Amino acid sequence: MRPTPSDSRSLSPSSTNPNQAVQSTDLDALLSRHSASTLSYLSDPYTTYFLPPSIRRAGPSGWRRPVLIHLGTHARTWGVDRGVERFLFGGGRTEGEGREGSGSGRGSGGEQVARSKLGRRGKRQVLSMGAGTDTRYWRMRDKWISEAAEGSRTLEGWEEVVNWVEVDFEEATSAKAKIVATKKELKDGVGHSLKIEKGGLALSSKAYKLIPGDLRNLTTSLGPYLLSSDPFPTRSEPLLDPTLPTLLLAECVLVYLPAESTTDLLRWFSSTFREAGGSCISYDPFNFEDAFGKVMIRNLATRNLVLPAASSTPTLESLNTRLKENGFAQAESRTIEQIRRDVIPQEEIQRVNKLEQIDEVEELNLVLGHYAITMGNVRGDEGVGF
Repeated sequence: MRPTPSDSRSLSPSSTNPNQAVQSTDLDALLSRHSASTLSYLSDPYTTYFLPPSIRRAGPSGWRRPVLIHLGTHARTWGVDRGVERFLFGGGRTEGEGREGSGSGRGSGGEQVARSKLGRRGKRQVLSMGAGTDTRYWRMRDKWISEAAEGSRTLEGWEEVVNWVEVDFEEATSAKAKIVATKKELKDGVGHSLKIEKGGLALSSKAYKLIPGDLRNLTTSLGPYLLSSDPFPTRSEPLLDPTLPTLLLAECVLVYLPAESTTDLLRWFSSTFREAGGSCISYDPFNFEDAFGKVMIRNLATRNLVLPAASSTPTLESLNTRLKENGFAQAESRTIEQIRRDVIPQEEIQRVNKLEQIDEVEELNLVLGHYAITMGNVRGDEGVGF
């Protein structure tokens, strides 16, 4: 999971290698999530396992982020979680849900989502691109188990209804694989069938797969690879089943890809999962032509970070168009500022606003107005949405 560019001013060191520079941004995102969770904006008990030892030893001085980052991370996480939960668990808007609705839930957008239809709806897949240290797999599994009657759901049941695949550079997957394989709380969450694959670069279990791959090489290698059993000779089934409804998840990933690579990814996904039902959730910065956007670009350049796709998404509507031009029948984008104002229940906004004092509300809205979540569905019917 990549950070928002506004997170990237001084957290990770710069690198002369463009790939390493992009990979370093995952630490920014991890620290933002950990800080927000520690201060009760979110509930994510798993971030601590991924903290570098030096950060852990430093304590709060090593990971604490500003209030603006906390509020942005909360709204981003709430919005993406909402879409993922609706894809997995089902349900549209329920009575009483919305801006004035009740039921908050510390960063989870699905407290009001229809209760855990996963299973009755059949097996579902999530393909998380550029996942980095993202912990959403474990949080969604916990939610599925906790919302059922006591003892009625187990990890084994989760394995029958979810196939979660994460892809990232091999440097990222090897580090994550080592942590997951050695931390009991993470290892137990992926199931007893866990295997270390490809010399420690990958992991596989019945419900969870972690593989190295370059998103820029989708049509030549990664796409066929994802639909084959080649990655894991110890397993006969392919990584992804094209007959199952599948969610493409890309958080602050597409902006780092050349525009043609994003086009290849979206077209491959929409054509592969057209019959089964494909959905997409992306989180992206946009509008780099105004004064604030130009400052973001300059800040990133000091860390050798470039945004190849920035010019292809100048407006909020352009994020919708990107999906619709590449095989999606329906798409909707909302800025993070709009999600805070119109989507997250008022009770939840009031709760997080009390956690820390923020003086620059106008600055907050300016920043959050440059980031958006886009949700789209290939068939335009059941899938994801706000």
